[in-house]
Amino acid sequence: MRALQACGALLLVLLAGHAAGAAAQTSGPATGPDPVVAMHRALERALAATNREAFAALFAQGVAKTGLRFDQDELFRPGITQAIVKERDRAPLEGVPPGDGFRSVIDVFMATPTKARVLTAAMDVQRPSGGVANSWRIVTLEILSSVEGIYKLRLNTTRTFAARNFVVSSEDLELVLDEGMVFQIECDEGVTGIVMVGRGTLKFSPAPPAERGQLRIFAGSESLATPFDAAFVRLSPSDYDKRATRDRLVEQPADGRQIRRAQQVFAKESGKTFAVSLEDVTSERWHLLPPAEDFVAEIETRRYDTLTYSRSSVQAEDVSLYQRDQKRTIALYASAAKIAARGRFYSDDAGREYDVLDYNIDVSVVPERSFIDARARLVLRVRSTSVTTVMLRLDEALAVADVTSVEYGPLLHLRVRGQNALLVSLPRVAPQDSDLTLIVRYAGQVESQALDVDTIAVLPDPQEVVVPSSVVEPHFLLSSRIVWYPQNPVSDYATGTLRVTVPSNYRVIASGTPVASDNVVSLRDLVSQGGGVSFTFRADQPLRYMGFVVSRFLRTDERTVTVDTARAGTDIDKVALVVDTQPRLQAKGRQLATQTQNIMSFYSSLIGEAPFPSMTIGLVESDTPGGHSPGYFVLLNDPIPNPNLSWRADPASFDSFPEFFIAHELAHQWWGQAVGWKNYHEQWLSEGFSQYFAALWAQRSRGDRVFNDMLRQFRRWSLADSDQGPIYLGYRLGHIKTDLRVYRALVYNKGAAVLHMLRRLVGDEAFFAGLRQFYEDRRFQKAGTEDFEHAMEQQTGRKLDRFFERWIYGTGIPRVVYHASVSGNVAIVTFEQRGDTVFDLPVTVTVTGTDGRSREFVVELTEATVARTLQYDGPVRQVQVNRDNAALAEFDER
Repeated sequence: MRALQACGALLLVLLAGHAAGAAAQTSGPATGPDPVVAMHRALERALAATNREAFAALFAQGVAKTGLRFDQDELFRPGITQAIVKERDRAPLEGVPPGDGFRSVIDVFMATPTKARVLTAAMDVQRPSGGVANSWRIVTLEILSSVEGIYKLRLNTTRTFAARNFVVSSEDLELVLDEGMVFQIECDEGVTGIVMVGRGTLKFSPAPPAERGQLRIFAGSESLATPFDAAFVRLSPSDYDKRATRDRLVEQPADGRQIRRAQQVFAKESGKTFAVSLEDVTSERWHLLPPAEDFVAEIETRRYDTLTYSRSSVQAEDVSLYQRDQKRTIALYASAAKIAARGRFYSDDAGREYDVLDYNIDVSVVPERSFIDARARLVLRVRSTSVTTVMLRLDEALAVADVTSVEYGPLLHLRVRGQNALLVSLPRVAPQDSDLTLIVRYAGQVESQALDVDTIAVLPDPQEVVVPSSVVEPHFLLSSRIVWYPQNPVSDYATGTLRVTVPSNYRVIASGTPVASDNVVSLRDLVSQGGGVSFTFRADQPLRYMGFVVSRFLRTDERTVTVDTARAGTDIDKVALVVDTQPRLQAKGRQLATQTQNIMSFYSSLIGEAPFPSMTIGLVESDTPGGHSPGYFVLLNDPIPNPNLSWRADPASFDSFPEFFIAHELAHQWWGQAVGWKNYHEQWLSEGFSQYFAALWAQRSRGDRVFNDMLRQFRRWSLADSDQGPIYLGYRLGHIKTDLRVYRALVYNKGAAVLHMLRRLVGDEAFFAGLRQFYEDRRFQKAGTEDFEHAMEQQTGRKLDRFFERWIYGTGIPRVVYHASVSGNVAIVTFEQRGDTVFDLPVTVTVTGTDGRSREFVVELTEATVARTLQYDGPVRQVQVNRDNAALAEFDER
């Protein structure tokens, strides 16, 4: 038995969503009331009455050690007044005649007036052959798991406190009640929270510079001080004395208005944190206790509506401030204690309990209804010390029919509300490094996802009302933005098989190489075909996620891409390229095939391999441009002309480079798919790298002029938006103001510009060698900036920590004052970085002679003042600084 402790999202739901039909699985003809249910009711009565004699009478041979596999005191704890038994699953008992025995999996809710617990148990019941109804007895009762520490909270309105300058604090937060009333929230363990009403001030001063910058965007200042009228606080009873200045409280009766206000706040806010849904058994609200050091506050401010502060030890970034009504994350970072324990950097994998090794997904799709009927088989390997519960992510719109295991048979499963989560309970502990195979059957309606919404901004004409076009050919896409198949809450790499059945007039593009269905182990007998046609795909290279798109595709082109296999150990020397398009796009598709072939050959020459043996390009009609790039395929929008829409005023719009989208999305096969990121902070390793590779292809295919145009745009957006936060802030850039252009300006464009500066700083040979080493080191794994830095340092033999600290983790843009003088064949240039921070900055100096020819020199600015003498092969006429826009700096000539 393993007791599940009271923490985390795992316990938000316990008894909701029972498995259908569990209580009526008896064999043979009905002979009256269900005897197993009768045993459940008898068990309820014995436990609620704490009647050990009645409990013992339920067993065939009394309460023997062979039948009761735990101490009775686990059930008969003092003060129990309520017991409810709910059946989860039932199966025939092996070794007895049909209908004479069953194994029942049950949940047992037991409560005192103030405290509760839930046990999950396996109960074997049997009757003698031909026995009468009341001859059924329990043969074995075994507790499989338990949830302890469930409490009923009480708002104490009889003992209240007047407050002056009363302070409740957590990391970087103070709630100061200047004047008002304090009501304690109590449970059996003591004070676990308070409600404050009156006149107060919220003070929040995050320590990390990046978070202070986000707060400045939100509130206009790097620290927040705002009035509040009421606040609800939850904390551990052990923390109350050290978090609250109780000496500022004077016991004093509250008036009726204050009591009603406190009760309103308690009723509104108490169900949002550490609440357990037990609605199957009771309408009363039950709660868990926050672990020590955890802290949650719901603060009703006058200016910002409700702000939620949280300190949650189970999170990698355990301090957050959230604006609930607008769904905005204002601050999110690791506490000082968390950083001291684990270091500055982290990986999402640190919280992973298991790996998914392989998926086998069989899905039937009705595109017109956005409906899927599917079964998924997951092969898991346990990574934590032991596991009794498996949490899976699955879209809440999808109804789960059953979950079974090859090892254990039918399994108890529950839904966690509002979190796209599925909780699967195991009947026994799965030890570390053991394997487990789960099969999940589910169905439901899920909307087709749009292509990556952060690809480009579309700005409508303010004088026009723009509605989506009805003339575009439809398509149905399920991929990474919709949790359409059960998967690890912490994304990981896995191989997989995907079989998609669609109506006969459709075709499918999906993650994996197309294969004949007979060549894979399929679940096709589990999903209704419905007269459609099936497409099967196998991914032997590990994927971060799987996706597919359905439309009336036509095969437009097929060819082979030759791969430069400089990377040692690769066995992919050719990539099978296929282009599928919607009917009206075949001419564009044939042009796209040639572009794709050339781009993939170029990228493979830079890295030394292609990560996947096949590549399918799907081209679909759309109102807007965009792209999406799961492993093995790329889906591109071909926008229809619309004079009322413009996407030119966007960081990712390049008029002189119409192949940008295909170049960027193909680069994701290497950066983002073959090499993933450790957490959201590292998204630039996908987007910035893909943006730079697209620029490299622009230079190869269209020349230096187009390349320099892209560098100019990279620089313009970087300088304009760098004050919005560091590259390392990932998707949160622009989040507070709901402006995704900021995200693209910095993660895409500034990330690409930083790579180009690094290349110029270390030289082409070392830069591309470092890229190849980074790719080889982290291939089919997640990566962090420190991994890239390490690879570059190994290849260059120089420390680069200051370069990455300034450009990836910082927000500054250097201001450089320069002076140039000319004497015959010599140009002397002096640079001075203004301010206290010195950047590693390679600057292009273009020297033009009187003969009209030019020569470029790269000057490395690694100190506050740098002077260089540049020798030209003739008289010098002009000196220009950063003409190529490659350096992210403000330049002033003196």
